[in-house]
Amino acid sequence: MRLFLVLLFLFMPATMVQAQDAPVPPKKENLDAKLKNTKADKKALEADLKTIEKDLNATKNSLVKTAKAIQKNEKKLQNLDLKIADLEKEEKSLSEKLQNDRGSISRLILALERIRRLPPEALIVRPEAPLKTAQSAMLLEEILPALNKQATDLKVTLGNLQNVSDDLQVKRAAMVDASKKLEAQQRELNAMIKKRSQLYASTRKDIAAQQKKVAKISAQAKNLADLVSRLDAERIRGQDVVQQANKKRVVGQEPPKSGQPRLPLPGIIKTGYNEPDNFGAPSKGLDIEGRAGALVVAPMGGIIRFAGYFKNYGNMVILEHQKGWHSLIAGLENIDTVVGQSVGAGEPLGVLHKSSTGQKPVLYYELRHKGKAVDPAKKFGDLS
Repeated sequence: MRLFLVLLFLFMPATMVQAQDAPVPPKKENLDAKLKNTKADKKALEADLKTIEKDLNATKNSLVKTAKAIQKNEKKLQNLDLKIADLEKEEKSLSEKLQNDRGSISRLILALERIRRLPPEALIVRPEAPLKTAQSAMLLEEILPALNKQATDLKVTLGNLQNVSDDLQVKRAAMVDASKKLEAQQRELNAMIKKRSQLYASTRKDIAAQQKKVAKISAQAKNLADLVSRLDAERIRGQDVVQQANKKRVVGQEPPKSGQPRLPLPGIIKTGYNEPDNFGAPSKGLDIEGRAGALVVAPMGGIIRFAGYFKNYGNMVILEHQKGWHSLIAGLENIDTVVGQSVGAGEPLGVLHKSSTGQKPVLYYELRHKGKAVDPAKKFGDLS
């Protein structure tokens, strides 16, 4: 009994302390307040996100509109380039012809002058003089019409040369005006692209991780077809993980509507689908010649699945469209979009590279359906 009392005495303080230190259950009023604040914070975040998304969509629409104006201006500049080049060739040809005509007329005039200066005494002194004179007269009858024709041709050539020179002056002035307008449009576009990047970054915190993952896939891919296949497999794998976690379909993973298809660059098609490429093999896409630094846009609405450097394709963007379609766009100087970003048809992706060989730069565009390259004419009616 005494031992029991001692043990009770020893454990009593600890028990009392534990009782004193036990947490006090929160009052119902505190829980209700915290729940109310959490709901308010969530509502505020959702409102902010909606504002950001609204601003992002407005920026994207402005980008498409400005990009369309820029490409129209660039097309005008490209046409002016071609016309000026043709006019310069014509001017050179006319100048050379004029020089030859002047030389020919000068020789004829010199010959006529010699005949005219033949002294009458020569007819008496030289027995053959009368015959020579008759021959000269006959020759003169033949030369004079030819001389008149050459003089008329010379006048026409001079007139054509003047017209060409005037046209060149007008085209070069138009080139300067169009270039200034283009510079202003590009400054406006760059500001909007920067805003789009900031708005998109504020809604996505995994951009760097996505880029790193895609870079790893790119390094492992053997070729273009393998790259597309690996990217598609990674996308499906990522969707499955999120679906399993949320027990529902993933929202926002499907590509947006394709919109009105358009070529990524308004230029001259140097190599068509299935035509021999630089290596003599049938081309799986299109080679489109354009101006260095020309704007490149999304041919259809989609999600960026790849944006970066890939083997001998250089800087490249891969866009996933609806129903198993993909666009591959290679030959960019720089890329103005990131992996995972949703873009509409006509939205800027980057600019065309500058050629180091002196030749005009070329953009490579390839259209694929369920992993296989197809003729772009299937989507772009103006190519058929």
